[in-house]
Amino acid sequence: MSSKLEFDYDFEHFFPQNDTDLDYFLEYRKTFENDNDYVLISIGNAQGVFDTTFLQKAHQFTKELEQLNHVEEVISPITIKTPIINSFGFIEVPLLHLNDVSKLYQDSIRISTSAEFTQTLFSSDFKSICIVVHNTQIISKKASDELLNSLDLLINKYNFKEVHYAGKIKGQKAYLEKMSSELILFLSISLLLIITFLYLSFRSLYGIIIPLLTVFIAITGVLGIMQITGKSLDIMSTLLPTILFVVGMSDAVHILNRYIEELRSGKDKLSAIKVTFKEVGLATFFTSLTTAVGFSTLIMVPIKPMQDFGIYSAIGVLLAFVIAILFLPATLTLLPKPKIATKSSSKIFWNAFLSKSFIYMLRKQRKIVITYAVIIVVSIIGIFQLQIDYKLLEDLSEDDPLQQDFRFFENNYSGIRPFEMAITTKDSSNIFNYETILELEKIEDYLYSNYEAGFILSPVAVIKSINKATHSGSSSYYKIPSTERKYNVLLKKMNRLNLKDKLKTIVTADNLTCRFTGKMDDVGSKKVMQINTQFEQFYQTEINTQLVDYKMTGTALLIDKNNESLAMNMLAGLAIAFLLIALLIGIIFKSIRMALLSIIPNVIPLAIIGGLMGFMGTAINMSTSIIFTIAFGIAVDDTIHFLSKFKIESARGTSLIYSLKRTYISTGKAIVLTTLILCGGFISLVFSDFKSTFLIGTYVGLILFVAVITDLLLLPVLVLNLKRKK
Repeated sequence: MSSKLEFDYDFEHFFPQNDTDLDYFLEYRKTFENDNDYVLISIGNAQGVFDTTFLQKAHQFTKELEQLNHVEEVISPITIKTPIINSFGFIEVPLLHLNDVSKLYQDSIRISTSAEFTQTLFSSDFKSICIVVHNTQIISKKASDELLNSLDLLINKYNFKEVHYAGKIKGQKAYLEKMSSELILFLSISLLLIITFLYLSFRSLYGIIIPLLTVFIAITGVLGIMQITGKSLDIMSTLLPTILFVVGMSDAVHILNRYIEELRSGKDKLSAIKVTFKEVGLATFFTSLTTAVGFSTLIMVPIKPMQDFGIYSAIGVLLAFVIAILFLPATLTLLPKPKIATKSSSKIFWNAFLSKSFIYMLRKQRKIVITYAVIIVVSIIGIFQLQIDYKLLEDLSEDDPLQQDFRFFENNYSGIRPFEMAITTKDSSNIFNYETILELEKIEDYLYSNYEAGFILSPVAVIKSINKATHSGSSSYYKIPSTERKYNVLLKKMNRLNLKDKLKTIVTADNLTCRFTGKMDDVGSKKVMQINTQFEQFYQTEINTQLVDYKMTGTALLIDKNNESLAMNMLAGLAIAFLLIALLIGIIFKSIRMALLSIIPNVIPLAIIGGLMGFMGTAINMSTSIIFTIAFGIAVDDTIHFLSKFKIESARGTSLIYSLKRTYISTGKAIVLTTLILCGGFISLVFSDFKSTFLIGTYVGLILFVAVITDLLLLPVLVLNLKRKK
């Protein structure tokens, strides 16, 4: 069943759920159109675009583009015609006269002096042209793949010397291909690293095959559940098999390590199994439960892929426990007793290493506490330097072909990030009133000069084009008429020639609402928030607010909004996880103090890495914010195993130091080993081409590494002082 899982990556899945801005945008695009159903194609010529051979080839290319399935409109400088309005009526003149060299020269002069064509349909150096392909609205994945395949074949057919193209359908396909290949890569690297760690730890096939079988069954099970429930693999859920692989391995290693310890102490096979599952089984259940609770807090985030990731991760963790607790004892019972080394306790590497570590901890308690206090202070300074920021394509490296295409459009045209703004008149005023148009012109000028938007289509741009058309296409008349009388004459010509019918994609039928649509660089959510604040100040001080109102909208803005609220949602989720896990530990140990004590060594690693992220300039966004949830849910497991073993040892009536030492040596090996396995699994993510996946692998691995050191140094110190005071 799990083999039938499909990959899916839809940017709209990252829209905020149950949000008023989303509701507004959904109605907005019903009225106008979706703002990212397009592909930009740039074709270049090193000698310049005003070359008849190049233009003829580009003309044939454009004609074939128009014939492709799922293409609704093609806007190309090759086929576009400029309107001329004279006493005889409305005529259209080609922007480029392909077959007349003398006219083509005049065309080049006219185009190069017309600001409306530069960085829109022509690059600023006039060595490439841009063709805008509008595809089917809200295009399906199947249709998207068909169109993209057709585009690739057509581009290859014409073999232009320089081609760049970008758009939603290409971005989604590129992400899908990377996700499918990286899923196999992550599992392969994790498998290799974990087998190495298992062999070095247990020195037998016995200690390798049993944990691997347990984990593979769990992964297959949760992928099957995803298939049954109709969940596809996306950029978040591709992490799921790797995470389950390492988390599930932790359960198996703890159980197997304790089983071998009991055999080494002289117990027979059945007695060793009973003791193992009596003492470690309960602790493993609680660690699985707390990890599942940690993942499930992701449902606090109003983003569907992250919610799904949290839910299926929680299911997978609990499923891994169920399989471990059922499969392992049955397997260990049926298999012959493994060969156990007969070395004395003092000569076993782990015992010697952990004994020295324990003595160091006892002698350096004050130093350990002071060191952690200093580190926490420094970390808090770093945390206050954290920034919330997100770019649409920040997941891709600068060497990635898709990223390079996006950068090309940013450097040579107006970018590719969609810009959308709705303007609504007040008191039922008409968009085309002269006073209103003048206000809209101020807005458009500001968007070009201060907002850094480009390729803007608006009623203002249309009025300017028509005014230019009434003056024989002279670029000096690409402006709003200077007087209301001249403007009204222009409106009458528009009405007489039924030109308003061509405005239905930017003005509503009642002429009360219009859109400003364009492109801009992918400057990031932080910069967009700043320029939106500046625009609001401009609107309040320079625009007649009694005449028009505005609302920023669009797909990019919705994703930005998610990013802004994400930090608070993640903090709320972490706070709930802290409380729930503390409550569970309090119930297990029947002690509020122990519950609070267990949280301290797991909050500290999060604070340390948060500070490191601040100093390193790693922004908090939709991808990096889940680092803390994943790490906390996993890191707390070692603390629970340690405290559970300490509780068992203390119940035997031994002294505080002896109980703690027995716990340290017995549980310490499993804690260190599982951390190495966990870090090894997450290290596989650093080979990802996605920046977010790389950061998750790096920072989660670091958190787990810091957590195990804290559990071996600070946690015993806290336990000693708590028990002594009691």
